[in-house]
Amino acid sequence: MIRVSTVPPLRCWWRLLLFAVLLVPVTGRADPAQLLTGQGLSDALNRPVGFDISGDSRRDALQMVSKQFGITIFLDRRIDPDVPLSYRTRETPLGTALAEIAAQFGAAVTWLGPVGYVGPPEAVKKLQTVRALVQDQIKSMPLKVESRLSQPLPISWKRLATPEEIMRKITQNYELQWEHPERLPHDLWVSGRLPPMDCATQCTIVLAGFDAMPRFESMGQSLAIAPIVQKPLLRRGYPAAMDKQARLIQQWKQQFPHAMVQRDGSQLIFSGRAEEHWELDPLSRPSDMPERSTADTPSDGTQVYTLRVEAPLEAILAAIARQTGLTIQWQRQAIEADGINLKRVVVLDVREVALERLIADLLRPNGLDFVRSGQQVTVMPAQK
Repeated sequence: MIRVSTVPPLRCWWRLLLFAVLLVPVTGRADPAQLLTGQGLSDALNRPVGFDISGDSRRDALQMVSKQFGITIFLDRRIDPDVPLSYRTRETPLGTALAEIAAQFGAAVTWLGPVGYVGPPEAVKKLQTVRALVQDQIKSMPLKVESRLSQPLPISWKRLATPEEIMRKITQNYELQWEHPERLPHDLWVSGRLPPMDCATQCTIVLAGFDAMPRFESMGQSLAIAPIVQKPLLRRGYPAAMDKQARLIQQWKQQFPHAMVQRDGSQLIFSGRAEEHWELDPLSRPSDMPERSTADTPSDGTQVYTLRVEAPLEAILAAIARQTGLTIQWQRQAIEADGINLKRVVVLDVREVALERLIADLLRPNGLDFVRSGQQVTVMPAQK
């Protein structure tokens, strides 16, 4: 069971256990109006908490955390929800605790608006980009249609609902036709409620577990389901003076080795992950996502790092983790299958870079990539 160091008292946890259902996925069950969003969600995720989980299933544990703190958690259908979980934390930011819980069963967390999506790291790594691509489809539609599909609406479903039924609710709410619904595999889900979100985010969350995304007809009258490509890329143009383009191209290719950069007159066209665009333009980060935890910065308040070291790759990252309070989760089986030797001596030479850039400069030139959620960093082979 879970023991929490904050109210309500322990007897509330026992009552919650009566609602356990052996289906997938898990979401917050509170009234959507009571589910935290915006600044309230950011404050909750940044606030230190303490609780114990002892022997509850992954689903039950996440449901209880969701109910206790008023946050929305969605568990990917590919994660076995019934495996027992043990976890203890004291005075840890809630967002960090969630990332650590997910890491215990090889998962990662990303926030799609006000929903914490827990799933396989490789799948989670794509979701911010997928969401942005779907939102871009909507932005290209006539203004009236864009306004309709961008309106935040809540959604709920009953126990034993199928994903098809949930998608039909979404399409009906947004006045859409759904082409070829039979292509969505059958499944049975627990009851769930999501706080108000736009159509793109709702579809991204419901379809992600099937490695699928919506594809809208250009006038916004209908949608179909399409597979998520292995490496989704978001294309954006950035103004750049002609005499600075060569230097920027070199800098960006070094910083983001798997992205693509092209010249287009007075612009550079950058095709990469959504998170990489946020590094280039912090204002492009979605406004409905919770703000980064204060725990994401080192305890001494330093914002940038200068480091020159020659040592085994694994040892360098371990040292960075110790200094910054990060927790490292290695996907060792996949890394070894790619023939990457973590004991190989490498050289890291960076000056005044942010923490994520520091980690990227260490891992990406050596065939690795990572997903960060709070203080949890999951390291995996880079997509080829």
